[in-house]
Amino acid sequence: MATTTSQRDTEELATLNWSVANRIPYFDSRAPYPLPDVGAWLSLDELRSYRVAPLSLTDSALELGLTEKTDRNRLGELQQKLPNLQLSFKAISASGLEATLNRLYVSIFNAEQSGDFTAFAAKLAPMTPKSTFPLIAQLAYLMRASDIHIEPGESEARIRFRIDGTLHPVASLQTDRYKVVLADLQTRAGIKWGSSIPQSGRISFNLVDGEGQTRSVDLRLETIPAFHGEEIVARLFNTEPRQLELGNMGFSDAQIKVIADVASRPNGLLLTVGPTGSGKTSTLYAIINRLNNPQIKIATLEDPVEYDLPGISQIPVASEDRELFAEKLRAVLREDPNIIMIGEIRDPDTARTALQASLTGHLVLSTFHASSAAAAISRLLDMMGQNPLLASAIRLIIAQRLVRRVCSACSEPYTPDEATLALIKHQLQALPKSSRPALETVTLRRSKGCPVCHNIGYKGRIGVIEQLPITPEMEQLMTAGDKTTAQAVEAQALAEGMVTLAQDGLLKALQGLTTLDEIQRVTDL
Repeated sequence: MATTTSQRDTEELATLNWSVANRIPYFDSRAPYPLPDVGAWLSLDELRSYRVAPLSLTDSALELGLTEKTDRNRLGELQQKLPNLQLSFKAISASGLEATLNRLYVSIFNAEQSGDFTAFAAKLAPMTPKSTFPLIAQLAYLMRASDIHIEPGESEARIRFRIDGTLHPVASLQTDRYKVVLADLQTRAGIKWGSSIPQSGRISFNLVDGEGQTRSVDLRLETIPAFHGEEIVARLFNTEPRQLELGNMGFSDAQIKVIADVASRPNGLLLTVGPTGSGKTSTLYAIINRLNNPQIKIATLEDPVEYDLPGISQIPVASEDRELFAEKLRAVLREDPNIIMIGEIRDPDTARTALQASLTGHLVLSTFHASSAAAAISRLLDMMGQNPLLASAIRLIIAQRLVRRVCSACSEPYTPDEATLALIKHQLQALPKSSRPALETVTLRRSKGCPVCHNIGYKGRIGVIEQLPITPEMEQLMTAGDKTTAQAVEAQALAEGMVTLAQDGLLKALQGLTTLDEIQRVTDL
């Protein structure tokens, strides 16, 4: 597992002292160094067996790192195995040895990380059923895939990765072999194999990141009976809350200020809305991360817990079990937290409980499925009826989508044609002058593809944001009965200066963060 900086420093000092005592030169593996290609001489399994790590290689000499636990009686055997190379040794820490061997392991996926999957099936071929899926998961983790899809056909099962929101074919398994792999995976995840109903389970793997560090990665498995057999969808959860900052996720300074103003109030309801996979929960995590401090109590009800946030009471709960969910929510309220995050408002009972909590001294954060901020208000009113308390409880609705970031390493600028320029001007002309960009000269970017982005042309994602604060005028409209349509709400929001999803997307395209194709893919231009 990954070690902290202070732990590693202590370990390196102990290794240095050991090297001096044993008159072995010391090698500090914390600094990056090029890995020698020793595949023609020693396999990764042999390196692990001898407990040595390659440090440098010439035509006639190989330098290896060894640790205090390396059996030095076997080093003569290793020299006999490599008669054409003069071996020399340096002391390396146990963490350095592990990271170096992990980096060698990761290097076998170099072609795949560059977007060439032709050899991946050959890498899978010699694997046992128990080792096949971990190898698939390892590649998915290196490529920052959010999901692994394995879909059986008549003669083979197709493997695809969802990377930055889009699916990419990777390899296939013969159907007979896939069935064995599936049975093994279901057994380890606590799922019945051969079931005729959809099932869910969880499993963890120790996977290696690009820096050679071993990480424990949780996967949620969903199995669905299909015509040719059971399909698998495995979602990878990175439990380290890196990048959980609103600024990294696409929120502008002005948008962050709106959130900060709402979050500074002692009560109210803040909703993030959008379809599945639009980053709603990540936004709530980023807000909670921002608010977290020892003076307040924050509690969450989640299905499942996606990030481990220190200092926050995170409660996993199956949202399908409404009775248990309601019971846990009431229990959380009895603990008198300052801030409550409810994973998703799915039904009128949850909506009413969230509403009541937001009116009794709690700031409540939740997600909701709606196509836009205005549509969210219309849907909530349909769900709960004309409830005058709803208008006074809601503080802010954030609608969002995720678009892929254009690769900074290989993208190129271009000038759009007249029709595209006219479209951009038409969409942005309604913006307030303070936020309207200069449109005399417009430059966009388009992706090409390179090894940095796995030849996809995009790397990472960024949010396209629409914020609807509830003003006194909007509150009045929300209590206007039949007049409270999504169209009326949107018209009022636009009159108050709301920037739409399409407009925010275009602003990000003009900044060179994404492409016009991406904005057209997720918004209605």
